[in-house]
Amino acid sequence: MRFFGFVLTLIGALYLLDLALLAGVHRTWWQHRWVRLVALLTPVAVAAGLGIWALSHEQQSTTWVAVGAGLTSVIFAQLAALLLALLLAAGARGVICLWDVLRRSTSNAAPRTAADAATVPFPVAPPLPEELAAETTPRSPDRRRFLRAGLTAIPLATCSAAAGGTLQSTQSPGIPEIPLRYPDLPPALQGLRILHLSDLHVGPYLDLQDVARLLERAAALNPDLVLVTGDICDHMPDYLATLQLIETLAPPLGIYASLGNHEYFRGLPAVRACFARSSIPLLIDAGLSIPVGDHQLYVAGADDPKYLANPDAHARLRRSVESSLAGAPSNAFHLLMSHRSQAFDTAAPLGVHLTLSGHTHGFQMGFAGRSLFEGLLPQNYIWGHYGGGDTQLYTSAGVGHWFPFRLGCPPEAPLFTLTSATRQLS
Repeated sequence: MRFFGFVLTLIGALYLLDLALLAGVHRTWWQHRWVRLVALLTPVAVAAGLGIWALSHEQQSTTWVAVGAGLTSVIFAQLAALLLALLLAAGARGVICLWDVLRRSTSNAAPRTAADAATVPFPVAPPLPEELAAETTPRSPDRRRFLRAGLTAIPLATCSAAAGGTLQSTQSPGIPEIPLRYPDLPPALQGLRILHLSDLHVGPYLDLQDVARLLERAAALNPDLVLVTGDICDHMPDYLATLQLIETLAPPLGIYASLGNHEYFRGLPAVRACFARSSIPLLIDAGLSIPVGDHQLYVAGADDPKYLANPDAHARLRRSVESSLAGAPSNAFHLLMSHRSQAFDTAAPLGVHLTLSGHTHGFQMGFAGRSLFEGLLPQNYIWGHYGGGDTQLYTSAGVGHWFPFRLGCPPEAPLFTLTSATRQLS
């Protein structure tokens, strides 16, 4: 219930901020009846969504979880989009008022009248009375139309983007084929194909049939090795069935998995019991060597700290990476599975050739293969390919999600091909 309390607090804060800006800054918008009606019905819809979500979560009903969580998520996305629109519109008004003041200081034109605050198709906050009294430069009809169109475009753009992100979250995961080039790659590993499955979150938004369809497409691409980096299933009754579906891939070098934070949320003993009934090794602070021709591939799995919010958790992740690599042969190709991409900071100095991670979902907003939040949190390696040469990282945007919103950051199950830096894929 702590989680639902957090969601309610977050949505409540967004709602109150939107309400304050509407009633206090954008008063013309607030004067429209439909705006007040939507504001009145929003808490009712939030209560309904959270109530359905909480009750269906207790009953393990994925269908009603999808309804409740979906409704709540849509409202959250729209409230966030509206807040952005209100702030941008307020900023635009401020710039316009400043421009008018600067023009008045250099102009002796006749004052304009209050008739300029005419009704517009989309409500736009009018100038304050003192602004009307003081302004001396009349606004032309063309200028008024331009300003109205510009301010109207702000909420239309943000709310449309929120709706588009919700729709994009329903698309099928892609399988991007990504070459990873290494200097001095052993011939035995040339062309090795690795399928990366992360953050399936099997449950209300991705069911077993969706997983089966994805794996059917992946099997046709003939991966040599399959690695699963946590957050496999959010509906515990389907956990073993999900592992059994993944087993059907049967790649020649095997399937291996590591933990994510949602494995801890579901209950680690129950998760371990599911893995014990499958053929997929769960690597926790451990690794193993796989012979590939005359070379060795060492696959390691780091533990997950559940929450990575303090120095102790970071230290735990660092120790886990070091423990998982303790038995690695020095002449092997080292491959680390870590749900958290921050493990790369420890893995790279240790000479790990490839680290595969997930968890972030790219913060579910991206552009051109990078998260929109990349510049704010570069140390988090949010989405995509990082590093180069002998040590590289790929953070997957994930196959699924627990929050149904993706904007420019599609779900994915990347397929990597190892190749020499001096050779090109045919």
